[in-house]
Amino acid sequence: MSLDRNKFKADVTACLGTAKPAGELVDCVTEHFPDVEAFRQNDDLVIKGGSRFLVVRRDGADRFRVTESAAVPSTNEVAAGGGAARSLDELIDEIAALAT
Repeated sequence: MSLDRNKFKADVTACLGTAKPAGELVDCVTEHFPDVEAFRQNDDLVIKGGSRFLVVRRDGADRFRVTESAAVPSTNEVAAGGGAARSLDELIDEIAALAT
């Protein structure tokens, strides 16, 4: 199944609205990427693709904090303001890369 990037971005935007946390993306991610496991941990989104985990926290209207790990996922780094800053487009790219 190939990713319809425009549809995924539209769905992500609709799921998040203007102020909802990244954890709201669980259903959206699993719909577009059925081979990954996505779950919510508090307000954060955790995605497991293969043996890697992506932890996502919303950090503003179009800003996210993202960490990637090969171990058990933890939201501690993004909760402390760590991780890489990503725009919505960059986040979509990162999720798509993890899912392939």
